Amino acid sequence: SDVVKKMKKIKTGLILVTGKVNSGKSTTMNAFIQEVNNEVSRKIVTLEDPIEYEHESKKSIVIQKEIGEESDVISYYNGLINLLREDVDIAVLGEIRDRKTMDVAIDLAESGGLVIGTLHTRSCGETVERIINMYDPADQNAIKNSVSSVLKMVISQKLILSTKGNLMMVPEIMVVNNVIAAQIRQEKFSVSELEDAIQSNIDKGSISLINSIAQLFVEDKITLQQAKAQIEEKNIEILNRTIMQMKIKRGQIQN
Repeated sequence: SDVVKKMKKIKTGLILVTGKVNSGKSTTMNAFIQEVNNEVSRKIVTLEDPIEYEHESKKSIVIQKEIGEESDVISYYNGLINLLREDVDIAVLGEIRDRKTMDVAIDLAESGGLVIGTLHTRSCGETVERIINMYDPADQNAIKNSVSSVLKMVISQKLILSTKGNLMMVPEIMVVNNVIAAQIRQEKFSVSELEDAIQSNIDKGSISLINSIAQLFVEDKITLQQAKAQIEEKNIEILNRTIMQMKIKRGQIQN
């Protein structure tokens, strides 16, 4: 998928895959592991609760550790601490639940590894906000600086029922470039300003939710009603404009 293609371009740093429960996060992570495993030689360690999909090592070495009292590691945090001592190319974590896990994930990413983790947040903007809010106000400037330099990409997923009745993944992808990094570091962080930055950095590889939704509509995969239901009221105008531009591009309407 396009999402996995984008993920594979990133060699070090932090990638977050986010979305509500059952929004296909583990499907995306497993597709990524599978492609890397088939194509290049890396040491990949996963921390999962529970292990849903077993990967056998092909070109890469894949080590899967289960979290839990009776399992391989007691917590995500302990599993990550152990990874700091090992030589891991890619660490994949089921979930980043708290500040101390986030701290180690950032350390691991700063030391040259690629860390992929998930959060139960609904959008790229909300994901950054959640991370900042894991920290006390006194530590928030420092964490904004760390995150703006180590975070490479956030993928936020929703699943929508298509007009044919099958579930489709709708991605919002934030590729962190200088513009977006500056937004994250702002004194007063604003989710809506970050969303505007994603919308205006589409040519740099980001994909806004509005664009993903518009695309599905012009491809007749969802109804206009469904499209509008996914977007905040204040963005309906941008959605309409985006749909028009896409239709003109596809030759569905004459300019």
